[in-house]
Amino acid sequence: MLTNAVPTAHGPIIGAEQGYVRAFKGVPFAIARRFAKATPPLAWAEPRRCTDYGAYAPQPGHLDQAEESCLSLNIWTPTGVDHPLPVLFFIHGGAFVTGGGADYDGSFLAAHGPAVIVTINYRLGPLGFLQLHRHGLGEANNLALQDALAALDWVHANIANFGGDPDQVTLSGQSAGASMVIALATLPQAKGKFDRALALSAPGRNIMSADHADHVARRVLDELELAREPGAIAAVPLPKLFAAVERVGRRLADETESGSVFGPVLDGTVIPRQPRDVFADGTLRDIPLWLGSCRDEMVMFLKSTPPAAMIRTTERQVRAAFGDAGWERLLASYRATARTDEDAYEALLSDAFWHRPMADLARLHAAAGGAVWLSRFDHRPALEPFLSQGPTHGADNACLWAHLPKFIDRPILKRKGGPMTPADIDVAARFQDNVLRFVTTGAPGVAEAWPRFELAKEPLAIFGQPFHIVPLNEGARARMWAELTEQSRSKIVA
Repeated sequence: MLTNAVPTAHGPIIGAEQGYVRAFKGVPFAIARRFAKATPPLAWAEPRRCTDYGAYAPQPGHLDQAEESCLSLNIWTPTGVDHPLPVLFFIHGGAFVTGGGADYDGSFLAAHGPAVIVTINYRLGPLGFLQLHRHGLGEANNLALQDALAALDWVHANIANFGGDPDQVTLSGQSAGASMVIALATLPQAKGKFDRALALSAPGRNIMSADHADHVARRVLDELELAREPGAIAAVPLPKLFAAVERVGRRLADETESGSVFGPVLDGTVIPRQPRDVFADGTLRDIPLWLGSCRDEMVMFLKSTPPAAMIRTTERQVRAAFGDAGWERLLASYRATARTDEDAYEALLSDAFWHRPMADLARLHAAAGGAVWLSRFDHRPALEPFLSQGPTHGADNACLWAHLPKFIDRPILKRKGGPMTPADIDVAARFQDNVLRFVTTGAPGVAEAWPRFELAKEPLAIFGQPFHIVPLNEGARARMWAELTEQSRSKIVA
């Protein structure tokens, strides 16, 4: 059943009734030429039917999509509610090269909030992250981040017409999307357009330098043999462009310290400061922040073929910080304290790349006077790849978007959903409830059950069976990290 037309700044749209929820899919919030900043879509007069997802952002496996028209968003809003509802604005992950809003059906969360749920598309891979402005190309940089900002602007201007409260918007994202959230939250252009932030599995380290991003761009241009004619990259067929980027990425993983190809860039214009510095100086102290991760983040990346580049680069970075002897001491500590089902090497890398940087960001926000909560997802969903790999990267996200008692399909990534076990339902229901509490109140749970993160106690919430709280920095591993960090600082001072 179709909905009545809803006005927007660009023209009226019609959605579909889904039980107790209205869904509006493929709503255009911007259009964009290749390597150009997104601009508002052309206005329309007649009601536009928005009942199907829009075009995917071009990505491996979907390079036949329309580049110019991939910038759309999806809205789920409950029916029969007579007051403005809080809004969950979600940015998908996918290593900055895959994914899309169509992989996340928000109808279940919308109905159970009640809340308005928004998922977005943004440009991926070279189309969203290749920094070409130093080569005289492109009208702007950090294009993907500016796409997300354009979507946030659209929501701020239009969401009231869908029952949402523009003054209660939670920025949220997972993996690459969580990195986007942390960067987006610090932009002056986003101030006043959101009031909470939720980041699941965001590497808490500094974002990419402009020099490294420029190096990536030069390497891609060289790979395409366009160093003398860089403007021709705007006409390169997408399969050729993405294949060149993949080759460059494999080489960079072995040749550079970071190994990263894409991500938000400290360009001095769109992103003027390192996001960590903005959190540290108290600029965002009034923004409640929830940082979450999965216990065995790195398992998925270790088991990929070939193993993901972050495996080698993370080990290199730890060795560079503490020396080979320090690395061996750390690894020995993890082996001595490993669970029977735990890979000590993976656990070390998970801590180094995911858990410790996120804890450091929590400390910065707390020290600046901000409210922050830290969590870890320890439950193994009965769904591949988690059934065989444990609570690895994305396990929490699978439960967040589940339509209890089922996991949903992921059409873009071609992952099937399936039935949930009683344990899945128990943990997912608690996780969803905490997310919706955070979206509604700015705190994920009652203080007695989950106290906010403070420097004196540093509580870490564990989503498992049962849900419980543990001190973050206790045990032999934490002591070894602290000892090696202090030794490293002493050498620098000396």
